[in-house]
Amino acid sequence: MAQAKVKIQEEPRRKKKIFKPDPPPTMGWIVSYADMMTLIACFFILMMVFANYEPAGFTRKTKEIAKHFNKAKFKSSDTKLTQIQEEIAMHPELKKMSKVSVKDSALVVTFSGSAIFPSGTHRLTKNSILILDAMIDIIKAKDPNYRILVEGHSDNQAMAEGTTFTSNWALSAARAASVIERFEYFGFDPKKLIAIGMADTKPLVPNEDDNGVPLIENQKINRRVVIKVLEPIDKKNEIKMGLGVYFKDAVQ
Repeated sequence: MAQAKVKIQEEPRRKKKIFKPDPPPTMGWIVSYADMMTLIACFFILMMVFANYEPAGFTRKTKEIAKHFNKAKFKSSDTKLTQIQEEIAMHPELKKMSKVSVKDSALVVTFSGSAIFPSGTHRLTKNSILILDAMIDIIKAKDPNYRILVEGHSDNQAMAEGTTFTSNWALSAARAASVIERFEYFGFDPKKLIAIGMADTKPLVPNEDDNGVPLIENQKINRRVVIKVLEPIDKKNEIKMGLGVYFKDAVQ
């Protein structure tokens, strides 16, 4: 008789347990920390940008930022002023007697003082009235609600005896007022019209050489009337100066 074979089941081998160290703590917080430090750096950079406390500098910088976030609005505004600039530049008389540009969302028209005023006076000649009226008509056709600021500038020479005005302050202010009166005549709101006499405080070129000798040609350049056309804004965007009102965005 054949002997029965007995199958012996072997016990399975136990796997050797391998020791694994705990994983290092996550470093994800570094990303959030870096983002926070970047934002803080940007904040201080902006603070440095606005560190100039002069009204003109601050206004100009804030306007550039506003333009970035409101491109469509400012594009439309500047386009109107550019169109006025082009029309003035095409006018035969205005082209010869004035310089016109668009700067910081303002139309700036500069007339030589001798071109529209007889020497030492504030009265416009008939010819200069016609020229100014042509310019004003172009501006009004685009928008009669523009704010108008006129600056009168003079050289540094003392007024001659027997003249109507005792100082360049009085003469430059009177000339600015004469130009403003033409805007009022055309129906512009008087509350949006400003006339300022600057005398010789902002010369474009030196009135005299290093030896104190008058530079006649330079003095002619400094005797001028500057007309600034600015977009209409609410009263809350105006600031008071003394007894009058001066536009923030007109400060140079």
